[in-house]
Amino acid sequence: MTSSSPRRAVAFVAALAVSVPLLASLAVAPAVSVAPPLAPLLAPPGVGAAASAPRADLPRIRWRDCGRRIDCGRVDAPLDYDKPDGATVGLNLLRVRARKQARRVGAIFVNPGGPGGAAADFAPYAASQMFDRKIRNRFDVIGIDPRGVGGSQGLYCRGRSTASYPAFAFPDTRHQIRVWRAFDAAEHRLCAGKRIVDHMSTADTARDMDLVRRILGDEQASFYGASYGSVLGATWASMFPDTVRAAVVDGVLDPVAWTTGRDLADGTPGSSLPSSGRLGSEVGAREGLAAGLAECDAAGRQDCRLAGDALARWDAVAARLRSDKQAARAIGFSYSDFVGTTLGLLYGGDLDLIARITFRAEKQLARTAGRPATGEPAQGDGSLRRLVREARQDLADSPFPGPYAASGAARRPAKRLYVDGSFHGVLCTDGLNPTDPQAWVENAERTRAAGGADFGPLWSWASSACAGWPGSAADAYRGPFEMPDAQRLLLVSNRYDPATPLSGALALQRLMPGSRLVVTQDTGHVATGTNKCATAAVRDFLRTAQAPAEDVACGRSRSPF
Repeated sequence: MTSSSPRRAVAFVAALAVSVPLLASLAVAPAVSVAPPLAPLLAPPGVGAAASAPRADLPRIRWRDCGRRIDCGRVDAPLDYDKPDGATVGLNLLRVRARKQARRVGAIFVNPGGPGGAAADFAPYAASQMFDRKIRNRFDVIGIDPRGVGGSQGLYCRGRSTASYPAFAFPDTRHQIRVWRAFDAAEHRLCAGKRIVDHMSTADTARDMDLVRRILGDEQASFYGASYGSVLGATWASMFPDTVRAAVVDGVLDPVAWTTGRDLADGTPGSSLPSSGRLGSEVGAREGLAAGLAECDAAGRQDCRLAGDALARWDAVAARLRSDKQAARAIGFSYSDFVGTTLGLLYGGDLDLIARITFRAEKQLARTAGRPATGEPAQGDGSLRRLVREARQDLADSPFPGPYAASGAARRPAKRLYVDGSFHGVLCTDGLNPTDPQAWVENAERTRAAGGADFGPLWSWASSACAGWPGSAADAYRGPFEMPDAQRLLLVSNRYDPATPLSGALALQRLMPGSRLVVTQDTGHVATGTNKCATAAVRDFLRTAQAPAEDVACGRSRSPF
């Protein structure tokens, strides 16, 4: 990551997939096996379980030392909690051991979001970069790859296909929509029939967390979840409230919008809208961009070359790239790439790089006026290419990169297609979605007109594979989202979050009265680890399990220019 970019905390891993899913590593998943009888030991789905001491007849976590106080582990959980004596799924765990085991308080489970983020990989990062020594001394930090993700029998779907990964971040023309839908259909076909696809709900992951807690013999557990991890946290706290010691959700999604949707003011049922298009993310992205570029104007051209109605200049570049495909080809930067790259940089609050890319694209577009498109970059385009490479490298260098535009390089149709279905496997299982694919076309324009501008279509199309998704949703939890003693829940949000807007945290706080909310004035996705005030509040809460006396207002971490 370059020195011009602020250090980024966690973001969506698979994106609330605003860009086309990139090829995941295709490790062979462990085979499904048969478990010892567990029926008397597991809480009924959706019911809070009483804590218990470790029992010999519970599954055993197979730990091995991975060095530096880190244990790698695997445990067999029921594939279907309605059939606890049946087939199992092997879960991948990683534990950063408490330094002072004699004074150990318990475990903090962590999840980085996605859905599709590998929590096992995230645990060491959370322990070292987001938590402090006082927490590391007395708490085990544990990441469990959600079922269907990473090492927990990841939903990797492969086979022969004439479809290919779209070379754009979201579709904007009839041809692009056909290509996008062909890819969705290929994903359906390749993922259908895999046993894990029917058992990937957030509720199943919450049950897995509770199983691991009981195997460890802990009466209660703590939790830190970012982004989609907030849905997991809200689900776990609602299903197993008595086992919650302290739960933090950072970058908060409204769990009702995620699952069933909230009806619109005109009476339109929320479930008739695509799940990724009813979260308000497009509004959050637009507000974040507007607030950030207003700071560019305030900084002046000496510190921000785009200053002087910067937002209008960004809009003009987006409009030109969308309407003038010849100019876009001439500078080698498409409309969807520009919007997707902007959103990716908003995740990290890297407004300076957004401004520099926009300024350079503006200049290159001006030089193309009247020039026929040759497919070659415009003269002097190297500077724009360098900035775009810098942006993508910044995002790739993050431990958990957020969404960003596809590379834009032409991808030839492959005879064999490899798809990481973990994102849709969770999203489409959890949420009610339309069955008619045309709903995504209509919602893209609805969100654009409702203030989402260019980000509305980008977010809407993220869930298009949910129309006809082949997995079962029989075990999904869709409310009520509530818990007694909700002061055990701490909500954290940046004011200008481009993916999980403040409205999500406010909605969850209304669902769980008594919970406390920490709000920063930053632009970016997830506050812990980047905003000192919010980070301190999170650490104090996890260490003591004592909520702040009232909601906490934090300032900015630093100026972006």
